[in-house]
Amino acid sequence: MVSLKKYFRKAEVDILTISAFLMAFFLPLHIGISNLFLILFFVASGYYLFLKKQYEVRRPKLLLLTLLPVFLLYIFGLFYSSPPFEGIKIIGRNIAFLLCPLLLFFYNTKDLLRIKKSLFQGIVIGAVISILILLVNNFLNYFATRPFPSFDDEIFNYYYTYYSFSNFLDMHPTYLGAYLIFAISLLLKKLLQNRDIKALIISSLIILTVGVIFINSRMIFFLYALVVFSAIMYLGFIFYTQKKIGALSLIIIVTIAVVFSIIKTLSNTYIFTRLTNELQWELTEQVDTSYNDKLVADSRIARWQSTLEAIGEKPIFGYGTHTEKDVLEGYYKKNGLQVSFKNRYDSHNIYLSFMLEYGVFGLSILLLYLLSNLYISLKNRNVQYFLLIFMVCVIGLFESYLKNNPAITFVAFFGSVFLFSSFPEKLKKEE
Repeated sequence: MVSLKKYFRKAEVDILTISAFLMAFFLPLHIGISNLFLILFFVASGYYLFLKKQYEVRRPKLLLLTLLPVFLLYIFGLFYSSPPFEGIKIIGRNIAFLLCPLLLFFYNTKDLLRIKKSLFQGIVIGAVISILILLVNNFLNYFATRPFPSFDDEIFNYYYTYYSFSNFLDMHPTYLGAYLIFAISLLLKKLLQNRDIKALIISSLIILTVGVIFINSRMIFFLYALVVFSAIMYLGFIFYTQKKIGALSLIIIVTIAVVFSIIKTLSNTYIFTRLTNELQWELTEQVDTSYNDKLVADSRIARWQSTLEAIGEKPIFGYGTHTEKDVLEGYYKKNGLQVSFKNRYDSHNIYLSFMLEYGVFGLSILLLYLLSNLYISLKNRNVQYFLLIFMVCVIGLFESYLKNNPAITFVAFFGSVFLFSSFPEKLKKEE
């Protein structure tokens, strides 16, 4: 018979795992609701760890490898921003950089693994449901303009992909895509481990793959190709070592056939245009020009040049917290980037963004986090951990990742769980 003490402890752990599950589940659906369950997790963690004394103490220096130093950097930047403390408004948005490392630091390894399992389940289910919702909305819009079931490659044009696809959930396509890539990696891992319910896993992978196509983000396409190609290479290596030449040959033939079929299907669509003409436009200096027949804008290269010009004025410590848009506004106007000036665009590059606001000092702190966590993930051969940090590195090349809430809570929570579960040893346990 279960004692009353053990029963209540199980109930407390259940609250933690359920809140973690729901936080991850709502990430691809509604970031506001996800934040509510993250707050619930914080409150429950405080009670469980400190009032119930269920904590353990790890090596304090591990906190240097979390996003906590980035949060402290934001505080430091408040003191020399102009006007002083201008960025105080964004500190609350980044509170996950503080609380996720500090609370998860004290969890024992067993509880961390339970939380990680809940996070994984939540984000996979949430990602699949979010794409199903978006696909239904997309096809309703599509068939509202033509008789059902008339179907052609117009479904892949500007009005049904990228922002037009993800906007129904008020989600940036690249940020939503990051959740999908992570979920796909989890499903592929289960599939390669010969788990049961393969039909459900394959169905989910197909749904998420269709979602990736309609999201139409270049960075997400790159990450998807990398994840799937790595899985195929791994499976091919297994077949090679087992001398299953027939199965290996089949994988090669199917892979080549699928790739060529996709290229042929999408070659005359907006998706292909984004991967070719628009990418070329983004990577050349374009000011107040059109990259399609819909919009006039300034390319990222043009914005980056203005950002580098601003960085050159204060290269050591930068301009301070939450000053990026104000500073760039002046440089955009000076350099004739009228579209960027009117829309108050940021640099769309996390590395330049940190250099602008915090100089070389701030960039060093960001790189410490990224490089140290990449190293730890490789050392522990943790594919999902590596993928999470690698996604931050790659997406950060073209987006101010880690500065928007959908990335802040995702990376802070998942990253902290990965880091601390990689160091299960403890110094002492409070009795």
